[in-house]
Amino acid sequence: KMSAPPPKDEDDMTPEEREAWLKARGITIETVEDRKAAASGGVAPVVLQLQGTDVSEDVDGVELAFVPADTSKPIRSVKLPPGLLQPGSGDAAVNFVKPYFASNTASVDASLLKEQAGKQFAGGNLEGLDMSKLTTGAMNAVAAQGSVETFPLVRPAESNRYTGVYVYLDEVGLLKRLQQNKRATAIAESCGFSPAPSFYGDVFIGRVATKPMMINVDFVVGKDTDRAAEWIQRAGAENLVWQAEMNKIQGNSDTQPPAAGTEGKAVQESGFAFTQDDDEVEVTVEFDEDIDKKSIKVVFLPKSLKVTYKGEEALNIDIFDKIDVDGCTWQLDGKTKLVVTLEKVQTGVMWPRITT
Repeated sequence: KMSAPPPKDEDDMTPEEREAWLKARGITIETVEDRKAAASGGVAPVVLQLQGTDVSEDVDGVELAFVPADTSKPIRSVKLPPGLLQPGSGDAAVNFVKPYFASNTASVDASLLKEQAGKQFAGGNLEGLDMSKLTTGAMNAVAAQGSVETFPLVRPAESNRYTGVYVYLDEVGLLKRLQQNKRATAIAESCGFSPAPSFYGDVFIGRVATKPMMINVDFVVGKDTDRAAEWIQRAGAENLVWQAEMNKIQGNSDTQPPAAGTEGKAVQESGFAFTQDDDEVEVTVEFDEDIDKKSIKVVFLPKSLKVTYKGEEALNIDIFDKIDVDGCTWQLDGKTKLVVTLEKVQTGVMWPRITT
């Protein structure tokens, strides 16, 4: 019995094999066929769905969320057609949403283009930049073809089975002076980004599994766009884990500033102070009088902490990440201090702050 041949060296691959190999690793490739289809004058599936001429509920495909910048319009679903979801095709959402952004004919603002170029190049010194090539005409030509930027809300990690969640946005939305998308920014903020990024214009949100190969999977409107969705609740901690791994790879772990409340240094917040280690967060509330222990009531919830004293609220905070309610305790330290110990669900992760 003959054994299977070993994987080919990259240099020995045929053009078709190389294309499949690159797509499986998330690299977007525009083929001749893609360009011909775009030039054929046909209306793209994503545009048909959003125009209502293609009923997405009646067709198979992988679901994405469409989040309009106009908050009076509902978040709705669109579906990646099965024909785009070929093995080794990578993140098919990029090419799927591109025609939608191309259909927005707003022009690039010339003054804003120069201002942004000044921020991006040479610290504002444009001497090294050939502005004759960076013209509004050139940028409008790029915009007319559709230019997609992806922003990771959650990076693939072992805890999410190597599945990431991404925002797909118009790369030149800011330069077109499109309306800020407040709902997309709020979702990013819920994922632990502080400050949260600004997105301009309508956006799409999708989910991508990266193992054993990259493939799009459902991101369900309602279930996944709810701010209380499980993936959002885990996002902050998972992004911290990913950043810690990147710091190790890049050799930056020793140069990063210590996390808040570590190294024995308490962080003073309004009405309380806290410290933390890999496993726990310790919250201290100081009162103006000797504490009557029988008058203290502490309520632990997976993402919040509430303390009342003599029937009045002393502390009520939403917590950055989930805590193990059964592992949380409280005790008095002296006569005027209440010490609350919160046990982290995801141990080994330092929180950048205690509140959401």
